Amino acid sequence: MFRRLSTLMEPVKKEKIVVILGSTATGKSDLSIQLATHFNGEIINSDSMQLYKNVDIVTNKHPIEERNNIPHHLMDFLPLSESYNLSLFEKDCNQKIKELLGNSKLPIIVGGTHYYLQALFNKTISEEYSRDLWTEKERNFLKENQFNTQVLYDELTKVDPVIASKWHPNDQTKLYNMLKIYYSTKEKPSDIYLSQEFSMKYDVLFLWVYSKPEILNKRLDNRVDGMFDKGALEEVKYLYEKFKEYNIGENREEKMKSGIWQVIGFKEFLPWLEDDCQDQKKFDQGKEVMKIKTRQYAKSQIKWIKNTLVPDIKGKNLFVLNASDLNEWKGKVENRAIDITQNFLKDLDIDKFEQTPEELSDLLDKTKLEKFQSVKNPIELKLNLAPFTCDNCTDKKGKPLVIIGQEKFKEHLNSNKHKHVLQYIAKKRKFEEWKKQQEEKEKEEGNVDI
Repeated sequence: MFRRLSTLMEPVKKEKIVVILGSTATGKSDLSIQLATHFNGEIINSDSMQLYKNVDIVTNKHPIEERNNIPHHLMDFLPLSESYNLSLFEKDCNQKIKELLGNSKLPIIVGGTHYYLQALFNKTISEEYSRDLWTEKERNFLKENQFNTQVLYDELTKVDPVIASKWHPNDQTKLYNMLKIYYSTKEKPSDIYLSQEFSMKYDVLFLWVYSKPEILNKRLDNRVDGMFDKGALEEVKYLYEKFKEYNIGENREEKMKSGIWQVIGFKEFLPWLEDDCQDQKKFDQGKEVMKIKTRQYAKSQIKWIKNTLVPDIKGKNLFVLNASDLNEWKGKVENRAIDITQNFLKDLDIDKFEQTPEELSDLLDKTKLEKFQSVKNPIELKLNLAPFTCDNCTDKKGKPLVIIGQEKFKEHLNSNKHKHVLQYIAKKRKFEEWKKQQEEKEKEEGNVDI
């Protein structure tokens, strides 16, 4: 009897999956195929643009002939006319994981839309509550102010200042959804967040494929050039035909925030496309902007890993693979990944592996990692973020720039953008002083002439 009870009390062992993440053009797809081949795995795509059909080059899908017959799921199935979101991915991804595990396959999740990885956590807060509890006043308020970020932010600050400090004052979607939750439950969203169990649905190994920025940027530029050598131009024109067919031009700004129209490699060429593809200068400008946005996107992917994923998982089971020099891929990426994964799958010690190679030791802040270990619920770290205002810099709407979190605010103060603004303000002030002196001088000379 005693044995039976102790067996029942043992924690349920979680199923194992592997996640490969990192910025674009680091070789995530190559590694996923190598690991899937080695460990009897199949790949689940977590790139929001690679879900779509008929745009393989612009969305950077790995060529079929290079996939080594490894099945790829949640890829190349969505019509261009449809949108997709985290909720749909969470449902589809977890269903596919269950199927693969049932067939004794190792699920390997790979893609660049890193916020989709929230589907693997037992921490998500539903934003689809019933509207039955909404009062008429609340209903009218949201209807009238759905796109007025300042009013939404002020209202959220009144009802839940903690959650209001988590989101940027210009994040209209999140502000709106948080108020929906409050009106639907009559509970503060921050209280709901903190009451949730924060854990992972699976036993997850995170492999971060990383390349040094100065090397990656050149690789990204070359990738863009290579895309057009492979036929990206035909896809861009095909997208434009669908763009006109679906009347995306009507309310363009709003519609291009969702679906395939967000992809880097289409909207940058709209001036050229709308000019009947005649102006070569416009095409060259589109290509250059595409390169800039691709580099910016890669940078934002790294920020998400550092600022969101690492705190969420407390830095556990995360290992960096140095893909800066592709000539050293075999040893620094493939073999290291295989060794770590082998130990992970066999429940052997993986802590014996260094999280970061010695040459990238500064990539993860050891002090911060130790701090994360002492936090019971990582959500607390996010809810305690306070807004900081830079009175010198402005946002796109011309308002004082608001930065969420002291660390990010410090980064902003040290940024070139902020320093350029300060230089501009100093020059402007100096010019205004000079101008005032000139006016006073002219006034004095005028009085002498009289």
